Amino acid sequence: MHELEAKIFYLLGFIPASPGVVLPWVITGVLGLICFFLTRKTSLIPSSHQNVLEWIVEELAKFLESLLGHKHSRELIPFFSTIFIYILTSNLLGIIPGLKSPTSIFSNCLGMALIIFIMTHYLGLKHGGFGYIKHFWGEPVWLGPLMFPIHIIGELARPISLTLRLFGNIMGEDVVILVLTIYIFPFLVPIPMLCMAIFTSVLQTLVFTILSSIYISGAIGHEH
Repeated sequence: MHELEAKIFYLLGFIPASPGVVLPWVITGVLGLICFFLTRKTSLIPSSHQNVLEWIVEELAKFLESLLGHKHSRELIPFFSTIFIYILTSNLLGIIPGLKSPTSIFSNCLGMALIIFIMTHYLGLKHGGFGYIKHFWGEPVWLGPLMFPIHIIGELARPISLTLRLFGNIMGEDVVILVLTIYIFPFLVPIPMLCMAIFTSVLQTLVFTILSSIYISGAIGHEH
């Protein structure tokens, strides 16, 4: 599979690089172009593809509003919608013969988890100011020297948890599909496993998005 990926990248004229580095940029570029061309001509009387796009946006907005609350949903819906679509596309890429999911590579999962980590504390400071920093010390004040390191360890565990959960599930899924397709059923596509892979890809996208929204909404909530 790695040899086939390398040949594809050479044929496309890319500078030789790891698929884990190239594929995320390819996904970003393709999704960006699709969104650009599909939204160039919008009208009050929507076409069929505009109806589909509006339905996707409305469903994502409802889902994210249920997680983030009405007050902050408008600010965060673009960010989480991007995360959702990007991770879902990355997860599903592994079912295409010859390619692997970028989310089956540890560094890519860690990068996305760190984005959530930075965004969480940025929004916490933006909305809560000094009160956000103060909550790490905890109450009562005399327990601060004990509670502060516990809170810090808990915060650092979040990106590790997000990374390992997404990486482990998608990597395992890709390996099973590869083994079934090449070694066990070389002339028969394992349809049940591919269906399971699609389900797992959607499920892991939902889990990553839900946990990320819980972390960020919790950080913003400290302003109250």
